[in-house]
Amino acid sequence: MDIPKMWDIDFACGHSQEIDLSQKRIDQRAGYAKWLEQRDCFDCFKSKGTKKVSKEREKERAEELENVAVQEKRDGLLPLSGSDKQQVWARSLRRDVLAGLYDLYVTSEEHDEEWFEAEILTPARMIATSRWWIDNREFGLPAFPELLAAGAQSDDASENVA
Repeated sequence: MDIPKMWDIDFACGHSQEIDLSQKRIDQRAGYAKWLEQRDCFDCFKSKGTKKVSKEREKERAEELENVAVQEKRDGLLPLSGSDKQQVWARSLRRDVLAGLYDLYVTSEEHDEEWFEAEILTPARMIATSRWWIDNREFGLPAFPELLAAGAQSDDASENVA
């Protein structure tokens, strides 16, 4: 079966459009099409304009990033490549996934800290792209040991592990 390049997208705003997804890898097209369907079309998005972020929300985001930075340093995690927006999002995703995995496996006493270090943190340290964390955010926590192992062996991995 050939994976289509052109996809009919029914956007959340109610508009429909055929979108060329040939620039996406074939294994990313269905997920990206699903993501697009949850958004407004480009024209509706553009017409809404950009929202101003309140000073209070900016302060909350800055504090969250400080907390993420502390946890990254503690766990020996490298900076992620990608745009500034991608990095902020992916760093938060990574923090949430790792904390969830710690609770799932170590706090529950299914595995010990040595296992967590070897099977979770070591491969997580090798994944250097924001895109990897964003692309895999939909998976449940039990899938992540396998995903991390694969990601550490992929093009998303860095040879410069801390």
